[in-house]
Amino acid sequence: MNRLVALPAQIALALLLTTSFAAPLIAQRLGPELPRPRAAVADTNDAEAYFDFGVSVFETDPKAAAAAFYWASRINPASSDALYGRRVALLMTNDGLRKTFIDGGRRAHDSKEIRALDSLYLRALKLNPMLYRRLDQRLLKAYIVDETERNVRRSGGQATRTEIDFAVDEWMRDAGSELRGWLAYSDGRFDDALSYYASAEKAVKFKAGVRIERGRIFGMIGQLDSAIAQFQLALKEMRSRDTKELVFFYDSKALFEHTIGTLLEQNGDLAGAREAYGKALQEDLSFYPAHQRLGLLALGTHDTTTALSELDLAVQVAGDEPFVRYVYGWALSSAGKYQEAREQLTKAVTLEPYFALPQVALGQVYERLNDAKNAQAAYAAFLARASQRDPQRPFAATRLREVTDFIATMPKQP
Repeated sequence: MNRLVALPAQIALALLLTTSFAAPLIAQRLGPELPRPRAAVADTNDAEAYFDFGVSVFETDPKAAAAAFYWASRINPASSDALYGRRVALLMTNDGLRKTFIDGGRRAHDSKEIRALDSLYLRALKLNPMLYRRLDQRLLKAYIVDETERNVRRSGGQATRTEIDFAVDEWMRDAGSELRGWLAYSDGRFDDALSYYASAEKAVKFKAGVRIERGRIFGMIGQLDSAIAQFQLALKEMRSRDTKELVFFYDSKALFEHTIGTLLEQNGDLAGAREAYGKALQEDLSFYPAHQRLGLLALGTHDTTTALSELDLAVQVAGDEPFVRYVYGWALSSAGKYQEAREQLTKAVTLEPYFALPQVALGQVYERLNDAKNAQAAYAAFLARASQRDPQRPFAATRLREVTDFIATMPKQP
């Protein structure tokens, strides 16, 4: 048969960046399966639609928002926004946990519940170091409202809506530069946020946290040299301090070296990016996103041996992440290693049955293996799972039709 129509590598990478065996692994990554929010979206295969719905009900129905973000992450395991959204929505559903989180300190650091939620945040940052935390301000406002109502109840009264709104406005007016920077960032006022954080940097002794926030904002607005400089200054300070000091586990030097690598890639400095990814692995050899980026960089220069070696290391570390399996399978297919690609893509599907992207890649691999019936099944599975606006639907529909026609011409088995 061998009538495979391969997609360009750039398209496949762009799509990425935007069974009983699987159940325990899915539960480990995302928890027990949640019911889908009723009448949430018209297309129940559309991860972006679920995310948008979650944002729309974040304050009025945070449980529904958490469920919507959960399903967005199931349908698209490469969505950093969905993981971040679920973290903050779950904080919205629990007043006490939200208070502990925002108050911070040792109690927050030692909380098993908060550490579990922070693991979602770390996974999100591994997917996208420039993740925009657009819901932070709403979370903080909910905290201020809760504190205002609690203080009024202690005095035997009951706060009116006007009093609460006044308290929120007053609280924000009295906030320090760092908090004002956080609020401006969350509100999309990036120039204001940079200005507030610059003032905060002058006032605090430990400047790394503020520099990291400034670095992320510079990266988001395309000022890459400034972003890289901020992360480098933050790392220099982090290395000069006592490692026993109170830090959160997502404040890792490996993560920030990796972030520098992604910024250098965007800036066209591929040699510098490779060096930064190498430094990330020196900090933490199990930091699989650095292996993945090194693999994809090598693939871009046709160094297939290095590419597959690095992607294999990423899978060894994070084999329960379906998108990591997908990337490796896609790379193996690009290198003509179709049996190995089939194995990795099948594992990606097993890990996350709602993830459509591996199915269309599997269809192409099965065509290369002259297995028309499994190619047909894979294309059909993709079309059943992909959103109506998925750009690969026309391709998959065409291949399904042609493979089905081919099967119809095959001799019947006696």
